[in-house]
Amino acid sequence: RSARELIADRRFGPYFFGNLFSNAGNWFQNIAAGVLVFEITGSNTKVGLISAIQFGAILVFTLWAGKLSDRVNRRRMLLFSQILAWLGAVGLAITILVIGDDNISNPLPVYLATAVIGTGYALSLPALQALVPALVRPGDLKQAIALNSVTFNLARAFGPAVAGWVVAAFGAGVAFGVNALSFLPLIIVLSLIRQREVDMSGESDGSISESFRIAFGDRRILVPLIGTLAIGFGSDPVNTLTPAIANLFGQNRGFVGLLVAAFGAGAAVAAFGLGSFVKRYEAERAGSYGLAVLGGGMAMLAISPNHWIALVALAVAGVGFIGAITALNSAIQDRIDEAVRGRVMAIWSVFFLGIRPIAALVDGAIADAVSVRAGIAVPAAVATAMAFWLRRQPSTERTERREPAPAA
Repeated sequence: RSARELIADRRFGPYFFGNLFSNAGNWFQNIAAGVLVFEITGSNTKVGLISAIQFGAILVFTLWAGKLSDRVNRRRMLLFSQILAWLGAVGLAITILVIGDDNISNPLPVYLATAVIGTGYALSLPALQALVPALVRPGDLKQAIALNSVTFNLARAFGPAVAGWVVAAFGAGVAFGVNALSFLPLIIVLSLIRQREVDMSGESDGSISESFRIAFGDRRILVPLIGTLAIGFGSDPVNTLTPAIANLFGQNRGFVGLLVAAFGAGAAVAAFGLGSFVKRYEAERAGSYGLAVLGGGMAMLAISPNHWIALVALAVAGVGFIGAITALNSAIQDRIDEAVRGRVMAIWSVFFLGIRPIAALVDGAIADAVSVRAGIAVPAAVATAMAFWLRRQPSTERTERREPAPAA
């Protein structure tokens, strides 16, 4: 079915819009936290620590969450994790509103709340990815995966710009409050929606080690996973360095949101044409093209002479990002069995988002020690190198979903 038909679907449609509101709220959190910590400390490394805490939780909890998601109802697991993250968001909003932006001198409340929100996010990731096939028919999976990515990138197209304006006009506390409210639509949808029945009774021993044997033992899965690692690293400056980029061009805190929005706008516009793009090329080749565009956009950002070129560069990078992530995610989802989907997608989450604590600290440290432009150039080089590596891989024929390996 087309994107329009899927959005109108009674199962997938409410999930799509609930996700969209929640993802938009995440950008209010990200922009406000980055701006507030940068103003308190003046350190890119300490801004990077926000991402390190948030995505570090993925390294700690996501593999276990993937194992659990192959044993329990994924919708209920996702609901629980969203409520946990919401509690962290509410606590931070109340704290900053009571203390006031101008009176807070320590970023600790931001770090503590980020740890709670990050834990909820880490617990939700495998179920968030694995639930999509239970909301659509098998033939709609690629389009549904692309639309699932659209919720994130469409939110990034308008969420950061609005968030930057809210932070500039009303303060970080109000932005944190908007984020807390944005959790509610998805929580309500998850409470009411009914997923399709899926067969999770395949031959599987239910262990995390089994998912690693499947992921690392089959190059049809391993190659897209390695490519996904580079996508997470190559796109990190959008999360870590945008406050410093705005400062580099002499722009105010509201421009931070515009920078992130430009990246999201490029991704959102490109996402609606991804169905034909992914079908036209073999997955790894499509992923290499996307990574090349991502790397090129980030390289353009690193040498941008002014803030207008920086916005264009980030839009180009966003196009490459959505192309690469959709192609490689679809390849993995096509090649795994339902009985191990949650655990394998947990590994995907670790590769995509678990790299960000490392990337955030590396990018922030390079920006502080050398320059902001150098902190952007390194991820650009990583994405470009991975594009060439993927392009040189032997062709992988499209196959039916891989049956899980027998228990050892």
